[in-house]
Amino acid sequence: MSLRFRINLVITLVIVAFTIATGNLLIEETRRSIREEMEAGTRITAQLLETVIANTRPNIQDAPHNQILLSFLQRVGRVRANEIRLYDENEKLLYTSPPPVYKRGRWAPQWFTALVRPQLSDFRLNLISGSVVITPDPSRSVLDAWDDLKQFFWLMLGFFVLVNVIVFWLLGRSLRPVGKILGALSLMEKGRFETRLPLFGSPEFDSIGHVFNRMAQTLEESLAENKRLALVAKQSSDAIIIHDLEGRISFWNPAAERMFGYRMEDIVGRSATLLTTPDRNGEIQENLDTVKRRVLIEMIETQRVTKDGRVVDVALSAAPLVDPGSDEVIGEICSMRDITEHKLVRQAELELEQNRQLTHAIQSRLEEERRSIARELHDELGQCVTAIKTIGTAISNRTQESAPDIHANALTIVSVASHIYDVVHGIIRQLRPTALDHLGLSETLKDTVSAWRKRHPEIACDLRLEGELEGMGETINITVYRIVQECLTNVARHAVATHSDIDVSRCSHAQHGDVVKVTVRDNGKGFVQQSEREATRFGLIGMRERVQALEGEFRIDSSLGAGVTVTVVIPVKIPASRAHGAEAA
Repeated sequence: MSLRFRINLVITLVIVAFTIATGNLLIEETRRSIREEMEAGTRITAQLLETVIANTRPNIQDAPHNQILLSFLQRVGRVRANEIRLYDENEKLLYTSPPPVYKRGRWAPQWFTALVRPQLSDFRLNLISGSVVITPDPSRSVLDAWDDLKQFFWLMLGFFVLVNVIVFWLLGRSLRPVGKILGALSLMEKGRFETRLPLFGSPEFDSIGHVFNRMAQTLEESLAENKRLALVAKQSSDAIIIHDLEGRISFWNPAAERMFGYRMEDIVGRSATLLTTPDRNGEIQENLDTVKRRVLIEMIETQRVTKDGRVVDVALSAAPLVDPGSDEVIGEICSMRDITEHKLVRQAELELEQNRQLTHAIQSRLEEERRSIARELHDELGQCVTAIKTIGTAISNRTQESAPDIHANALTIVSVASHIYDVVHGIIRQLRPTALDHLGLSETLKDTVSAWRKRHPEIACDLRLEGELEGMGETINITVYRIVQECLTNVARHAVATHSDIDVSRCSHAQHGDVVKVTVRDNGKGFVQQSEREATRFGLIGMRERVQALEGEFRIDSSLGAGVTVTVVIPVKIPASRAHGAEAA
C-alpha cells in the first residue's frame, strides 16, 4: 500500500469519523428539537381547545353530541402537528383530524424515524359527554429533519470527495520527489553510486536530497578508495596475507599465489604455520603477539616454504588489523617480498667489491714489482751494460792501430752494448715511467705520446690536457698513464687508424664530484662490442678492472667502420677504507 493511498485513507477515516460524530450530534439535536416542537405544539393545541371548550361549555352541554365542538374541529382541521380525536361518553370516535397535506405521500425511512422520533404521550381533555384526545404526530418534523440531513449528507459527500481529490492531487504533487528518491535508491542498490538527486522545491525533500547526495558522494569515494586498495592488493608485487589472532589465513592476494603456489581457496582458513620452516614455527605467534601490542614489524628477513617445498628468503612486514567499530586488534596484515634474488645480487656485489679490492691490491703490488724490476734493471743491468760499453770503448781505442781485428770486435761490442742499453731503458719505461716520479702526470703523458709518435709516424696523435692534473696521487696517476698507454698500444696494433685523439681533463662530475676524465678515440675499423673476441681481450679487461677498482666508470663505444672511443671517469678522492685496504694488501 503506497504512502499516498495510506494518507488518503487516514484522511478518509478522519472525515468519516467526523461525519459520524457530527451526524450523531445532529440526530441528537434533531430528536431534541422535534420533542420540543411537538411538546410546544401539543401545549398550544391543548390551550386552544381548552379555551374553546371553556367559552362554549354552556352551549356544548346543551347541544347534542357536542355538535358545537365537532363543528369547530371540522373547521380547524389539524392544529400544527397534532392529531385530534373526539369521543363521546361511550368512547365512540366522533371526529379525527384529516391527514397532513404538508409533504403528502412522503415519509422518512423507518430507521431514521426510530432514531429521531421522541417518545410522546397523548393529551386527553375530558368533557361532560365525552373527551378530546390530542396525539402528537412528529412525522412531518421527522421528514423535515430527514430532508435536512440528506442535504447535509450530500454536502458532506461532496466535501469528502472534493477533499480526497484535492488531498490526493496535492499528495501526488508533494510526493512526486519520492519516486525520484526511490529510483535513486534503487540505482544505488545496484551499485551505481554516481547517482545524484536534483534540487526539490519542498524544504524537507530538498534536505533529504542534500543528505542523499552527500551520502552517495561519500559512498562513491569510499568505493573508489576500496577499489584502489583492492587493486593495489591485487596488483601488488608483494605477497599480502591477513591472519586472524589464531594465525588462520583469511586473505591471500595473487602475488602470494605466485610466490607460494597455493590458490586462495586452498589456503584460506588454514594456519600460517603451513608456510614456515620447522625451525620457525614459533615466529608466527611471536609476530601476532607483537602486532597485538600495536607494534609494527618492518622488513625483517626470514624464510618461508612454498607449496612444492622450496625455501625462499623473504622480507616480512606486518601491521595490526584494527576493527574500526570496537578499536580492537582483530588480526594481522602481513606483506612479504621475495628477496632471494636480492640476496644473490647482494652477495654478488659483495664478491665484486672483494674482487675490486683484490684487483686494486694486485695492481698496486704489480706496480711495486714493476718499480722494483725497473730499479733493478736500471741499477744492476744498466750499470753492467754501461761497464761493458766503457770497456769495449777502451779496448777499441787501444787497439785501433795495433790490432785492427780486435778494434773491430771492440766496436761491435760497444754497438751491441749501446743497443742493449737502449732496450733496457725502453723496458724500464714500459715497467715504470720514471717521469711520473720526477715530472708529474702531464709531462709524462706528453713524453709518452711524443715517443709513440716517433715509433708510429703514420698515425697522427693529438693530446689535450685540461685542468689541474697534479696532486691526484700516485694510484690515479699510474692508472691514467696505463690507460693511455694501453689505448695507444691497441690503436697501433688493431685499429688500422690514421688519427687518434687523447683528452685528459680534471673536472666536476654530477655523480662523483671531482674527477679526472680520459677519452681516447680513433678513426680505425672499430669492432662489434659484444663480440666474444673483443670482450675477452686482456687489455680491455685490465683497463676496466683498474677503473672499477677506483670506483670509476669505464665505457667503450664502437661499431664496425666507425672507430673506437674509450671513456674513463675516475673519482679523484678515493675512500680511506679503499686506500687502507689496498695498502694492507
